[in-house]
Amino acid sequence: MIRRFWPETMRNQILVLMICASLFMILVGVITLYFVKQAFEGNPTIMNSHFVSVAVTKLNETPATERQTVLSELSQELPQLKIELVDEEALTTAKSTTEGKRSGPFTLGETVLGMRIEHVIGPLERGFKPPLVYMRLSDDSLVAAEWGLRPPPASIIGLPFYLFFGFLALTFLGLMIWAAKGLVRPLSELAASAKTFGESSVNPIPIKEQGPREVRVAAQAFNRMQHRINDFIEKRTRMLAAISHDLRTPLTRLRLRLDLLDDGDIRNRSLEDLNVMEEQIDTALMFLRDGSSSGPVQRIDVASLLQSLADQYSDLGFSVRLRSRGSATIEACSSEITRALSNLVDNAIQYASGVEIDFAGEQDAACIDIIDHGSGIQASERERLLEPFERGDAARQIRKGTGFGLGLATSKAIVEAASGKLELRDTPGGGLTVRLLLPVV
Repeated sequence: MIRRFWPETMRNQILVLMICASLFMILVGVITLYFVKQAFEGNPTIMNSHFVSVAVTKLNETPATERQTVLSELSQELPQLKIELVDEEALTTAKSTTEGKRSGPFTLGETVLGMRIEHVIGPLERGFKPPLVYMRLSDDSLVAAEWGLRPPPASIIGLPFYLFFGFLALTFLGLMIWAAKGLVRPLSELAASAKTFGESSVNPIPIKEQGPREVRVAAQAFNRMQHRINDFIEKRTRMLAAISHDLRTPLTRLRLRLDLLDDGDIRNRSLEDLNVMEEQIDTALMFLRDGSSSGPVQRIDVASLLQSLADQYSDLGFSVRLRSRGSATIEACSSEITRALSNLVDNAIQYASGVEIDFAGEQDAACIDIIDHGSGIQASERERLLEPFERGDAARQIRKGTGFGLGLATSKAIVEAASGKLELRDTPGGGLTVRLLLPVV
């Protein structure tokens, strides 16, 4: 029923919420007024004020010789009334004679039937007791009466009011929270999807097309955008892979022609250039394939994988020291994770004399640090060197023993395909630390 009549646009939904809030406040005000009215009508102190008015009027009409008798009779019938005849000395300490001066609801000066209000001692002066009013009767006699105008709060806001108001407040609060979530949740999901899209992969993850019309339209556009970006990247990858693959044919023909030549400096240098080109093509194809490999995803014990990797490099005569703290299991393609770690270790070996691998198994992530003590990378260059085909050599010269700028980019693509994160940090004392954070299962 609510969905049937609930407006579609965000503007109208907010307008409906404002109208509901206004109606709720009006309802609470009417209910409060009703309870206050009931409390005043049935409050004994209000009736006491009425009796005081009647008593003072009666005393004003009664001869002075009979007033004490009237007061005695009133005291017997209404013992809660506090009214008495006083002398002039009662006004000597705090008398106010300013005509027309207000003191609470009372105005000093002439009233009716020849009477006048001479002075009022308010509730604050009397320690939160009802006000004490001094009235001059028509024959100049002075009467002091305690005017019960201050009803106890409990008599106005009693238990029924608390229960009703609490029920309305909880109901309205629940309605507002539900409506606010209905407005905000689709926007939050859209913002979260836009923030995470492309961080670890560009595979489309459709978000629910719900909420106000504006949010649904934005969600539809975002879902279409995900598919278009993914299609574009796939087409670009296939195109680059096809170009790299097709280059093998002319390179093979060139190699065959060079093999027919006699040994010489030109032949040897040409073969070296061909080897570099073939290595570039192989590296580019490997990079384009990483992150979208069809290899099986399996559970991997990180400590065992790192120990195996360190043993392989030690067998080849390289200094690779492993420190493991705790244990962790990740889900990834074993061959790709091994390739990513090998790329990082190879880089560290190339630019430093030794490599340290520090592993810490944490509650939500496996933290792997590949540490070297070489020259390191400046902070301003790190983001650039994580891009494909970017090298530290600004002249982009390819020399023996140097790569093609795909080692870090390949490792980053593999780690992000496993929903992880790769960071470049400074090593204390100099050097570079490459940190891998992989989610555990």
